[in-house]
Amino acid sequence: MLSLFNEYKPSYYEACKDLVKHSIGYSISLFGLWYFRDSYLSMITIPLLGIMNVRTFITFHDCGHNSYTPSKKLNYILGSILGIFVFTPFSWSYSHHNHHLTAGNKENKLEHSYNETVLSTFTEYRDLKYKRHVYRIIMHPLIFFTLISSFKFFILNRGSGILYKYQNKMQQNMKLILYDTLLNNSGLFLLLVTMNQYGLLYHYLYSCMCSWSIGLILFHNQHTFNPPYVVTDKKWNKKDSGLRGSSFIQIPSYLKYFTVGIEYHHIHHMNASIPGYNIQKLHEEISSTTNELDNITQLSMNDCYHNLWYSLYDEDNNKYISFAEAELKIQFKHKI
Repeated sequence: MLSLFNEYKPSYYEACKDLVKHSIGYSISLFGLWYFRDSYLSMITIPLLGIMNVRTFITFHDCGHNSYTPSKKLNYILGSILGIFVFTPFSWSYSHHNHHLTAGNKENKLEHSYNETVLSTFTEYRDLKYKRHVYRIIMHPLIFFTLISSFKFFILNRGSGILYKYQNKMQQNMKLILYDTLLNNSGLFLLLVTMNQYGLLYHYLYSCMCSWSIGLILFHNQHTFNPPYVVTDKKWNKKDSGLRGSSFIQIPSYLKYFTVGIEYHHIHHMNASIPGYNIQKLHEEISSTTNELDNITQLSMNDCYHNLWYSLYDEDNNKYISFAEAELKIQFKHKI
């Protein structure tokens, strides 16, 4: 399989072609946002730019993995520019690498969460007692995937790299993190001022909120499904984290332009050096030549909706559960 991975590494030609295509699409979407800003058609142009921003973030994400172009310096430059449009400093990628080193590992030495969208186990939730209702409000899909996602990108990401460094979770130079953070915040300020000058500030922010919600929903479904992959440090390995702990989301063909292959998340976690514009081709070739992908978890759009309600990890039964299931379990234990 290693030889197949090498065949689909990033190339300048494919990266240039993808970036030009995306730049044209983004420009058209932004023009539509401006042209229809006072029209009911803004109900279409706002979410359209939102899903274009999802694509922007995935490209930014590939730059952070140094998988978009063969040049590390060019990836950094592109990632820093794109990060302004998605409200995320390039230093985000330094902490994101920890996600790849720990996804599904509940005892990892980096003390990184094994699942970044499931924040508690059933036992922790049970012990909250009268505070449970507050936690349930925060983690309700209508709140978590809208308001919380916006709070993360608009507020927390303003200094996320500094926060991670302070918590000793990244081995990166603080000067570089400060530079990335300052560059992103300065660029974002100029972007929002420009949007305000053209009467697009609120339209643009609404489109960003759409992208943040969609992005967090995608991220949640990439790792939150049953049966889960949650293991000890001794049992964890990168291949299983990809094949067993990362999903293959069945994105409709007409939406694949916007997700740039991130739905093939099992491949991405096996080898993050494969760019999004090549990942589907790699998946198809592996599927046609080996049986390595026979047991990956495939999620339909309906599955993805139901998975949004998984907010707790039930360590007793090794599965993700909803608050409703947790309450039934608590009541059952009380009766016993």
